[in-house]
Amino acid sequence: MERDSAHRDTNHDLEKRLGASGKPKVRLGQPTDGIQPPEVFEGLAGALIEGSAQVDYSQPYAILGGPGTGKTSLLISAAREFLLQGGSASEIMFFAPSKEAATAVRAALYRRMAGEGDYAASGTFVRSVHSWAFAFYRGVQTLRGQKQPRLITGAEHDMQIREILRGTEEDGNRYWPANVVPALSYAGFAQQLRDLLLRATERGLSAQQLQQLGLEHDRPMWEAAGRFQEEYQQVQRLSRSESLNASELLHATLAAFEKPEGEKLVERQREKVKLLLVDDAHNLDPASARLIESFLVPGTRTLIAGDPDQCVFHFRGADEAFLDSYSQDPDHRVVLSASYRLTPPAAQSVNALRRHLGAQPSRVELRSAGTSDSAISSARADGSSAGADSVQVTITPTETAERLKIVDVVRRAHIEQQVAWDDIAVIVRGTGSIARVRRTLMAYGVPVKVDPTSVVLAEQPLVRMLLLAAEASYRNLTVAEVHSVLEGSVGGADPVMVRRVHRAVALAIRSAQVAGQTLRAHEDGRPFQAADYVTELLNHPEDPANQWITSHCGPREQEVIQRVSTVLEAGRQAWKNHQGTEMVLWKIWQATKLDMHLRAQALKGGSLGAQADADLDAVMSLFDILGDFAERNPHAQMESFVANLRAQKVPTGGRDQRGVRAGAVEILPAHAAAGRQWKVVAIAGVQEGEWPTGPTVGGLFGQLELVDLLDRGIDPSVPVARINDAIEEERRLFLLALSRATDSVHVTCVQNSGDEALVPSRFIAEMDVEPTELATTDEAEEAVGRKVSGSGAGALPRVLAIESLLAELRDAVTDPNRPGHERRAAARNLAKMAQAGVHGAAPEDWWGMAQPSTDARVLAGDKIRLSPSKLESWNTCALRTFLDSNGGVSESTEAMRVGIFIHAIAEQIVQGMELDEAQLAVREILPYVLDGPTWQGTQTVERWEVGVKKLHGFINSYRDKEFELETERTLRARVGQTPDGVEVTLSGRADLLATNPEDGLTQVIDFKTGKTAVTKNTAAESPQLSAYQFLLTLTERPGGNGQKYRPGGAELVYPGTSAKTITERNQAELTEEQLSGVHDQLMEIAPVTAGPTYLATPNDGCRHCDFKAICPAQDEGNQVV
Repeated sequence: MERDSAHRDTNHDLEKRLGASGKPKVRLGQPTDGIQPPEVFEGLAGALIEGSAQVDYSQPYAILGGPGTGKTSLLISAAREFLLQGGSASEIMFFAPSKEAATAVRAALYRRMAGEGDYAASGTFVRSVHSWAFAFYRGVQTLRGQKQPRLITGAEHDMQIREILRGTEEDGNRYWPANVVPALSYAGFAQQLRDLLLRATERGLSAQQLQQLGLEHDRPMWEAAGRFQEEYQQVQRLSRSESLNASELLHATLAAFEKPEGEKLVERQREKVKLLLVDDAHNLDPASARLIESFLVPGTRTLIAGDPDQCVFHFRGADEAFLDSYSQDPDHRVVLSASYRLTPPAAQSVNALRRHLGAQPSRVELRSAGTSDSAISSARADGSSAGADSVQVTITPTETAERLKIVDVVRRAHIEQQVAWDDIAVIVRGTGSIARVRRTLMAYGVPVKVDPTSVVLAEQPLVRMLLLAAEASYRNLTVAEVHSVLEGSVGGADPVMVRRVHRAVALAIRSAQVAGQTLRAHEDGRPFQAADYVTELLNHPEDPANQWITSHCGPREQEVIQRVSTVLEAGRQAWKNHQGTEMVLWKIWQATKLDMHLRAQALKGGSLGAQADADLDAVMSLFDILGDFAERNPHAQMESFVANLRAQKVPTGGRDQRGVRAGAVEILPAHAAAGRQWKVVAIAGVQEGEWPTGPTVGGLFGQLELVDLLDRGIDPSVPVARINDAIEEERRLFLLALSRATDSVHVTCVQNSGDEALVPSRFIAEMDVEPTELATTDEAEEAVGRKVSGSGAGALPRVLAIESLLAELRDAVTDPNRPGHERRAAARNLAKMAQAGVHGAAPEDWWGMAQPSTDARVLAGDKIRLSPSKLESWNTCALRTFLDSNGGVSESTEAMRVGIFIHAIAEQIVQGMELDEAQLAVREILPYVLDGPTWQGTQTVERWEVGVKKLHGFINSYRDKEFELETERTLRARVGQTPDGVEVTLSGRADLLATNPEDGLTQVIDFKTGKTAVTKNTAAESPQLSAYQFLLTLTERPGGNGQKYRPGGAELVYPGTSAKTITERNQAELTEEQLSGVHDQLMEIAPVTAGPTYLATPNDGCRHCDFKAICPAQDEGNQVV
């Protein structure tokens, strides 16, 4: 019960620190934002919204404007006004740029319609272009009696391409150039092939046309890709449904419109539509434009909104030509210049950046709504404007400092400005930067949501664990994989618990060795370690030969192993019973028992809740993909599904959550920010080489050359410089990111002269904003004239977070070198925080500040027992020696096993073993105790063949002199008594005692198996050898006559050095006075070994100490968090 209570308290403390404490509460009710008043548009814009009869609708109107100027709002207002005037929803077609944008438009329209009376519609008129295309194509197919279409994701398209490529590789190459056949199974090959096919499909190029272009321009990869496309289309025709990717859908729809059924459907829609609205028209590709133009009819009120400066999808075929074609006539063009989103400084920065873009006739200067041009110019100059700090650029000296700056921006916005978490976003250039930013934000208790289109499903942590469990149903897991499962969501163990499991198993191994049990070894002869046995147990839990492995595990260790075993066994049983892939994975998921836990955690919110929500979404996506896979491949095995999913390098995409707000800060790549806005935006990693990114090459398939040929008529053999176009695209992408915030935008970058020599992007200078540069630690220390520490020191900015604040206060209060007034102020603030219930403020919550579990001395029974081999280490560092002696069971190392083996050989040589027998034992037995590669093991065996020869000669030299030899002789004696009456004993085992028959003096010999001997002076003063000589004076010789040993010196013997002869390090016979000094030293050391406090002493051995992380004498251990 006490353990369970402590476990609950630990979880509660963790939740308090991560902002996820308390029971989840769900409350249903009306939206809190209530009725939103519509924007007011005047002039031609207002007339278009009202549908004024005085306006000429013979051709569409272009609505042009920069970011936040109200283009989308104007379209929404037009739809609202049309409905309020009695129009029907079925008479409106609203083309949104994406399904997320469509959801946002529908939500905004609902808010504006609230309070206008009851209103209902049987369907939605706000859709993405692809959603409209799918609806019409499905309608045509139904009229024609054809099978229904199915829209597949990019990840599914990638998977299908891989399946066909794998089949080609297995069945034999039919059309690929011979030099690329070895690459057919590579992930990069499939990705580049998919990219080429998408570019071709976007431009309406058929498989046969692609082949023809390959022949005409001597491009064998184009020809082969065209033949692959034919094969791909044949496979799709054999499936139960017609699977189309986004590009294929548009062209299939356009082709269907040319059928009689399609012509009728289009004509009916044209007659019905009275209002046609197009948003973000600048990002439409030619096929999307043709689809929309199919419904354009003179006389129908048509509004096409866009901004050529925000076209950032050229790589997908986006083309501003559609928008430009309708914006040339000034009489049918509305230009919006007042941004309702941007603050004056933000508008000025956007204008500055736009001046570096290519000429655009319809571009006008942006201004913040309601603010004059002069106010915009002066806002940053005198700092008088409320929004003067709404655009900030920070240059940091390190990437760590940059991430901490982002955390501080996010937390200050939430805490000081009361900005909701989901009104804050961190925008990065590409998906590769997301993970680092996410880790740092979550470490400071910020709930995080990662854009689902930015993460490959198989790389998400929980999915990765489930796939490993699924793989365990048909193959054995490796040691590394089992370790991942133990520490992942399935096992739920932290590294300390895994270490405890391994230690318990190591103890079981040692017991098995003592009992004479035959232990397992790898094929190369290496003996199994604890991790190997844990893996063996989880791979074969029912094997009777494995049951001893957990014999020394406690209840908590058993619980961890059982939890993982239950999950793995659930999958195995489902697989053995020949259940389908869906049921195997479902049984595994059920066995984890994570569903209710994650649901409850998600409802609590906080950073843990955000992660739980992401985990649940990932699991649902996993089962979605598995269901589709099983439908396409009803007889496929789990192995095939796992292989396909792991091979995917294309993000799966998220589930449609219809306006659900995650309550978390979103991290997303810049392209995913198109059409969206937040109150506060941080733009991270604006570095040269990353933003703008380096020049793109055409790749193996010549994708860029194909685009140039189709779009610009440039022959593939003509060299083309693309750097200027690439920079222009990157500049537009940065402009898009910069214009997403309504309150403030913070841009961060790194500048240093290290190995990577990071340089801020050229776009920083183009913003026309004075950046703030954070000082390095050295610069900060030079400025104040002393060493600085704490979270606000130098290169690491101060973060407005409980953890870092506590760390700084605790560092100040415990630092004796800080001024007294600072320490007192820190103590007062900590006391206030502790009184308010802040976890970690009270000293009892600090590491090393808890009350000792006991203040009793550490005794062996009722005695203090000393060992000669530990005396030197007690003098060097008492804390390390205590922890080494009482730290539990550790796995044996190769050096330890070699030492045991050589000592056993020495004992047998004393008993009469011949040299050839000893060397044979080295060759036959020693390889089984070695861990390294075979070549290294061979060198070790050869070294010890020579070493045993030297050892044999050394021992026989004593036998030739007729010395009396004793091996592994235990010496034990009472040394004295401490002032408070505790008996002190000294005991040790001597490797060899050699007694001279002439003078009766006994020499203590200690064998060492190291490659390097200590110095002669070190041996002469060795406390270990001195203690052995002292022990001899207190120990009776065998024979029962009561005669004690007389010490004749001691020596360390090294048979394994590279010297031709055995290396000896001697200690002379101790005098009576020296023996008395040894006694006094032992009595001084005895109280040190008994504690209960142990002194940490820095020394040369600290570099290799296992306890640096908890040592108060080391920086790693001197922690306050």
